[in-house]
Amino acid sequence: MHWIDWVVLSLFLLYTIWDGTRRGKDSENIEGYLLAGRNMPWWAAGLSIMATQASAITFIGTTGIAYVEDMRFVQVYLAIPFAMILICMFLVPFFSKMKAFTAYEVLEERFGLKTRLTTSGLFLISRGLALGAVIAAPSYVLALLLNLPLSITILIIGFIATLYTMYGGVAGVIQTDVKQMSVMVFGLVFSFLVIMVEMPDDVGMSDALYLAGSLDKLTALDLNFDLSEKYNVWSGVIAALFLMLSYFGTDQTQVQRYLTTSSVGEARKSLLLSAYAKVPMQFFILLLGVMMYVFFVFQPAPISFRATEPIAQTEQQVAASSQIAQEYQQALEAREAAAMKAVKNRNEVAQQAFVEADAAFNEIRAKDLALQAEIRQTDVNDTNYIFPYFILKYIPIGLVGLIVAGIFAAAMSSIDSELNALTTVSIVDWYKRLRPDDPGETHFLKSSRSVTVMWGVIATFSALMLGETKSIIELINQIGSYFYGSILGVFILLLWVKKANGTGALLGLISGMLSVFTFDRLFFNVNTSDYSFFFPWTQVPEGYSKAIEFLWLNPLGAFVVVVVGVLISLAFPKKGKSQYSFILIL
Repeated sequence: MHWIDWVVLSLFLLYTIWDGTRRGKDSENIEGYLLAGRNMPWWAAGLSIMATQASAITFIGTTGIAYVEDMRFVQVYLAIPFAMILICMFLVPFFSKMKAFTAYEVLEERFGLKTRLTTSGLFLISRGLALGAVIAAPSYVLALLLNLPLSITILIIGFIATLYTMYGGVAGVIQTDVKQMSVMVFGLVFSFLVIMVEMPDDVGMSDALYLAGSLDKLTALDLNFDLSEKYNVWSGVIAALFLMLSYFGTDQTQVQRYLTTSSVGEARKSLLLSAYAKVPMQFFILLLGVMMYVFFVFQPAPISFRATEPIAQTEQQVAASSQIAQEYQQALEAREAAAMKAVKNRNEVAQQAFVEADAAFNEIRAKDLALQAEIRQTDVNDTNYIFPYFILKYIPIGLVGLIVAGIFAAAMSSIDSELNALTTVSIVDWYKRLRPDDPGETHFLKSSRSVTVMWGVIATFSALMLGETKSIIELINQIGSYFYGSILGVFILLLWVKKANGTGALLGLISGMLSVFTFDRLFFNVNTSDYSFFFPWTQVPEGYSKAIEFLWLNPLGAFVVVVVGVLISLAFPKKGKSQYSFILIL
């Protein structure tokens, strides 16, 4: 990276740290530190919700998915508008009426302390695990920039993020999110423009779309109903609805954003901002990844976007690597020539020749990745390195630093948002609730800062253990899907099942978690369609594929919680009536 980019990056990061920490001194109690005194404007909270979810994961992971696969990942977000409307109708007024600090403290009076602690404990586990991936995401960029091992960059960013969060508080987090979202959008739009400008003179936007469509890269909707398929319209509208309802309605990371607003109306507007903007934004990011794929049809592309240090190899491996390199160069040139003919002729013969040339190209690339995996005795992939490579190679000097700073700062925003949420749940749902005495607000404020440091250390070591992942954005959703459906089921019991009691809710929650972890290990033989369960201590035989993909774990968990919760509550009814034994009606 040029020294000018280093200056831009350094200045932007220093400004971000200053801007985020300067509001921390205004926090005189935990309500100010954790909820910004409940006086944040709706647009700031809404942008913070989007920035927390997007971050570097969106930049790196989503563009990588579109480059390697297609645009079907956008189907995961089709349910967001419906989820936001339901949350605005039911959960927002409920949280507002209860004057809650966390999403889980409202469970105690109806279902008891055990259910509150179990549910909040699941949040701590799930978010603690996911935060490791959030830290790992920008570390890929830093590793590329600084030429350092991934573990070192993880330690650096984990330390900085923890320090920043400890002083800033949620007010500082939201304030920086607003500015970082604008930098993120600028980086995405500018990168798209660079791709279009750097295309060959004979290849315009319509030609690029034609080539992408020829390779089925523009496929965004899949109408086939298949539980074993990760992304289709049905999983996006039905299964992902449960994921989004739980994520935005019961996950403290998001709930805490609209709890900082002053009224129900302000909170609703902050959520509806995401409802209107998220799907178009995600579509554009995926389109950016697809256009980047077409861009590298005409520009020199490395056989692997991930630069690795050479290691000892056998003579056979050296010979195989040399042979693959020669085949790759030939395939690269053949694909470019086929693409130009397809654009010029626009007929079925030329189009098919381009598709075949692209398939041959990717076959050789896959062969190289397999060889590198054999040499290093570990999974090797470069999905998360594609966009960083493009930034460093093709973005002009000065703007490289700004775009990388935007990715870095956006990642910091997500990290400190999640650290803040983990701290809030730890202090409010556990430490303050279980402490027999009240030492005062000053004590809890200091404790909040200490707990932030603790979670920062845990998250950093979690990132170190994760190592490489094929897609960061998928990993986040997969981790969440193990927990979100079951937690949502408890809130369904709370709001709409008036006969549900604490025993039913707790046993339903446990049953939901067990069902999710069990059915996640259900596989079928692709040749005979035989179904078998393979648990963590057994190895899945070759030829078996997952029967239920991770998005469907969300409605499964919620359904089991509600069914078991209702049956247990009817079998063991609780004596007396709680003031919250009602169906919420607006």
